[in-house]
Parts: sequence; structure tokens; C-alpha cells
Amino acid sequence: MAKSFKVVITTPDAEAWTGDVVSATIPGLAGYLGVWANHAPLVGAVAPGVVTLRVDDMGSYQRMAVGAGFVEISDNVVNLMTDTCELGESVDVGRAEKALTRARERLVGMEADLDRERARLAASRADARLKAARKQ
Repeated sequence: MAKSFKVVITTPDAEAWTGDVVSATIPGLAGYLGVWANHAPLVGAVAPGVVTLRVDDMGSYQRMAVGAGFVEISDNVVNLMTDTCELGESVDVGRAEKALTRARERLVGMEADLDRERARLAASRADARLKAARKQ
């Protein structure tokens, strides 16, 4: 059996998820970060996307959509602090699809940088929620 490590995902409201896992895949600004037991210490930025946790060697996975934040890895503990976290099985797919459509529509023809960035972030969050729900 592969060695496990602890993952703690925290939002401003509460601890969203905690448990032991065999591996974790975390969305970062430069791509996805793969984490296994005994990972080197690291602090990095988290981008909106899907966190995938391999819970055991039997193929059990937990997927969740997260917002922007940061991750700290040290002593076989991954602390991920994010503005939002939603378990894949909790996502209302219809609502997420509508949110993604609205965000994409707002992006078309936008000129103001701030409004465009807000719409882009909304689209990223909605896309991550759908991917987590659909186990992608």
C-alpha cells in the first residue's frame, strides 16, 4: 500500500475537507501540481479548478471545485486555503451550466479590464464545478 499523507482544505467559513490520501492533484497558476507522501516543502498559489484526491490504492477518488487561494506542503501535511470549495457530488450541474453560460456571454464584447477579469473568474469557477461534478 502506498504511503498516505494528510490534506486539509479550508475556506473562510469552515474546514471544507480533511482526510488522509495517497495522492493529490492541485490546480496552480502554471498548471497542475501532483503531490505524494514525503513531498518537499512548498508554498504556492492555487488557481480556480478541480482538486483530485486519490483516497486509497483501490481507486477511490474525491473531486472538488476550488477557487483561488494558496497551498502549503510540509511534513506530510497539505494545507490548502481557498475562497471556495465544493465537493463534486454536491454540485448542482444545471445551475453550474447556467452560470458558465452567463459568464461566457458577459465575456463577449467586454472592454473594461476589471469586468472582463470578473467574468473570466466566474467562468473558471463554473467550469471547475462542472468538471468536479462530472469527475473529469
